[in-house]
Amino acid sequence: MGACTNETQIRKSALKYFNEGNSALKHRDYQSAIWHYQKAISLDSETPNFHYNLGLTYFEIGNFKESIASFRRVEMMVPNQSDTYYNLALAYNKISESRMADFYYNRYQDMLSLRKAQERIKKLRQEQEREKKISESEAKKAGFKNKTALSTKNPPQDKKSKKSETGIPNWE
Repeated sequence: MGACTNETQIRKSALKYFNEGNSALKHRDYQSAIWHYQKAISLDSETPNFHYNLGLTYFEIGNFKESIASFRRVEMMVPNQSDTYYNLALAYNKISESRMADFYYNRYQDMLSLRKAQERIKKLRQEQEREKKISESEAKKAGFKNKTALSTKNPPQDKKSKKSETGIPNWE
């Protein structure tokens, strides 16, 4: 139980440093932001956001190689993060490594295309589900109408009125 509490405390401390880094970044205090992000990473190196924001900060001050290193760590942790590829493309472009910039920009474009395709598939499935519900509802309504129509065509016979063999009711 003590280890769990200790891990929770470490995680809380890392998040505190991360939030302070975000505040410093927002106020363009880049050196403070870097220090806070590095401190957060030293406590919890498995959180991609810590590395990502560190990469953004390095990019802002023009330290593109450190920015690339941070974004590459994020890429290893979260390989389907399109923004990471975009930022890698920008950073490689800044250091005139056009081949790597093109590589990451193409990956970024691929991720966007994949995301758009997934969104289209999701929307298509939602439409199909909606159409299915509508057709089921219409089928139920049609079934109800058919039952109602049948019951009005063949009303139940009144047991009190007796029909003769000719089919004419005997009202006696």
